[in-house]
Amino acid sequence: MAKYFIIGETGSDDLWLVDVDNKRVEPLTRTTLASSQAADADLIQIVSKARKNGIATIKGVDVAIATSSRSDIEAQMFSGDPVE
Repeated sequence: MAKYFIIGETGSDDLWLVDVDNKRVEPLTRTTLASSQAADADLIQIVSKARKNGIATIKGVDVAIATSSRSDIEAQMFSGDPVE
């Protein structure tokens, strides 16, 4: 089964499609969605609307680090006990 991630950076409207199997990252457009068969082209509108409303979804991702440099990575971890 193919694996894809959609990533968007705060402050930018751009979305990126990460194709794990082919080790490729490209701008997410209607064309890339159609060619990857990852989802319907309307997904872009749905994701964009959700982002404008402040929604962030992380499903199946247990770590994500964003940095402008490989040598200066800063990480923050938020953890909570699901039983509490």
